[in-house]
Amino acid sequence: MRQFVVSVFIFVVLSHLGVNAYAQERCGTVQYMQQLRNEGKLPQSDLQFEEWLSRKQELQKRMRQQQGETHRQQGDTYQIPVVVHVIHNGEPIGTGTNISDAQIYSQLEVINNDFKRLNADASNTPALFQPVAGSIDIEFVLAKSDPNGLCTTGIVRVQGSKSSWSTLLDNITLKSHSYWPSQHYLNIWVTNLSGNTLGAAQFPVSTLEGLEAYQNGLAQTDGVVIDYEAFGSNDYGPFNLEPQYNKGRTATHEIGHFFGLRHIWGDATCGTDYVADTPRQTGNTSGCPSHPQTTVCGEPIIKMFQNYMDYTNDVCMNLFTAGQVERMEFILNEPTIPRRNSLLTSPGLTAPVNCDRIDVAINRIDSPSPISCATSAPLVVSIANLSDAPLNTVTFRYSVNGSATTTLVVPITPALETGLSRTLTLAPTVNLNAGLNTILVEVEEANGEPDDNPANSFMNATVLVDQSTDYIPLRQRFDVLNWSTVSTPNGTNWQLIPTNFGNSATVQAFTQGVVGEEVWLATPILDFSFTTKASMFYDIAYAFNQTDNDQFKILASTDCGATWPVTLISEYANQFYSELSATNWKPSTTGNWLIDRFVNLTDVIGEQQVRFAFVFTNARGNNVYLDNIEFFLDDSPTRVKADEPYSIYWNNNEATITFNLPERQPVGIYIVDAIGREFVNTTATDILNQTFTIDLGAAATGIYIMRIRAGNRFYASKFYLSR
Repeated sequence: MRQFVVSVFIFVVLSHLGVNAYAQERCGTVQYMQQLRNEGKLPQSDLQFEEWLSRKQELQKRMRQQQGETHRQQGDTYQIPVVVHVIHNGEPIGTGTNISDAQIYSQLEVINNDFKRLNADASNTPALFQPVAGSIDIEFVLAKSDPNGLCTTGIVRVQGSKSSWSTLLDNITLKSHSYWPSQHYLNIWVTNLSGNTLGAAQFPVSTLEGLEAYQNGLAQTDGVVIDYEAFGSNDYGPFNLEPQYNKGRTATHEIGHFFGLRHIWGDATCGTDYVADTPRQTGNTSGCPSHPQTTVCGEPIIKMFQNYMDYTNDVCMNLFTAGQVERMEFILNEPTIPRRNSLLTSPGLTAPVNCDRIDVAINRIDSPSPISCATSAPLVVSIANLSDAPLNTVTFRYSVNGSATTTLVVPITPALETGLSRTLTLAPTVNLNAGLNTILVEVEEANGEPDDNPANSFMNATVLVDQSTDYIPLRQRFDVLNWSTVSTPNGTNWQLIPTNFGNSATVQAFTQGVVGEEVWLATPILDFSFTTKASMFYDIAYAFNQTDNDQFKILASTDCGATWPVTLISEYANQFYSELSATNWKPSTTGNWLIDRFVNLTDVIGEQQVRFAFVFTNARGNNVYLDNIEFFLDDSPTRVKADEPYSIYWNNNEATITFNLPERQPVGIYIVDAIGREFVNTTATDILNQTFTIDLGAAATGIYIMRIRAGNRFYASKFYLSR
């Protein structure tokens, strides 16, 4: 046992060292701050700052004790004015580095939820860490007035002088393209960062004697820099984001640094982040490991790799601790720390009196679902406030299938601040027809005034009501396209095209369709209530053009398609491609395909109204092809291959029979000996691809005949059983 423990310890340490090497550059804050010291712009070490901060915190604690206070007296939400500087390469808005407004708004939603602990995945915080999870009552809002006191959206777009930027070598040049006074605005620069760095922040500094002369130079670069492919969240739209970092947690991490948080491992082996309720760990963690993970810092410690200040994938992060929140609040409330407390009284938080622009964007229609079997559903939309003032009311118009338009005034309570989004229910029920339906929603007015930008205030969606059913086992080879498909109006759709597999389902996205559209292919309703295990295999072919990041997802619904809470597969072009090609591509050989991709269907076991959707999000990168989808009543990740109509595998007294029939049909299995005595007589219905094990039990050594009836055909095999 001692030998085993030592071996495991060595493995864990070596694995962790490998993880550190791989993920070391995800955040460039530590290297960036050291660069400022190397350039003579910051004559202060981390230790000097922490000693100063500790003295300040102790002094504040004593003062509160003398005054009988146990906590800060703070009645209002902290409001932080944000300006997002998009430093792009000349592309149209919404393309490449010139990211869309919607992508920026999605990032604002993420940081507001993460810091307040209103993030949907807060429930994923392990029970061990739930007691120390913290929230801070803070709201990040896009600036309402610019440094000249003029109206602003809080978004500035400037074409850069380089196509990519280093957080270390290009710091001043990058930020000089666009900068607002950092004592009044949280500057966030979004651009194409070189290397593996996703972001970097300028850490707070103290007012130690001798630093006064350096403050102006530090002010000109204060803020956060984030790579454009890690800014925003795919939870709010089909943005072109790195798959591991597509939930907006890079900004959460870097803004944590901006407010004084250090990496959870203290940037040293078993180092300190100066926060009492974050466990020590030997180093950073990458990927998304299962909980618990143990680190050894004098004694075994469970790692808090779910903390926003670690290096795990976005999907794995879900908390700040109460101690981290207390540290951030101190930084915010300490008036002697430059460019933090002053943000709370920024003139950028107040819109000029002459700002009267009304602009409400419809982000998406959340309900009805694109494909379901319900003939009625609530009408739910998500909007973003791009106006110069908070929204108190919005007047909508909507119609279903060209019916008479319904107009309604929706009160917005509480008021929706500029730059934020919200989900609204316009109607508790709208009636739908079987088959295709069209839903039109548009914003007419807001706050009693006409919308000044109707181009983003209109959305037309297609909804398919399909109540068809089928059952497993199930095979789809796309000889015909008999599954439901739906796309946006005027978009592209799933269709059949001949490939080396006969017909294959495809979305021809190379030059067709609308960027950002979702193209759906859905199964009929399937019943999984009778089985304890099931799986799916499929083949996919896609040629990545190494530029445009199309997305492929497999979703599951357990309520016939009304909602789609289960994501079985979510991959971007650089993850599921089988070839590289910048031409209009089609597979021609088996080698062009990713074959037998396995999906465990544990999430839907026991459910009666299950539907699966294969969703392609179009970036007009290249064409995707799908074929040979099979549902098995098994959960083995290794697909057993069988000839048509079946294959037999012998193992001592057992015969394993795997069927591969062209369609579901009844099967009989019979085994007799040489003189006709029957040992096995079994029948089953709806056999397609199942595997059966036949135990010959006490049968003696000798010659036997196995007969199999598949539909109306009979097959026979003679074998010799040796005891």
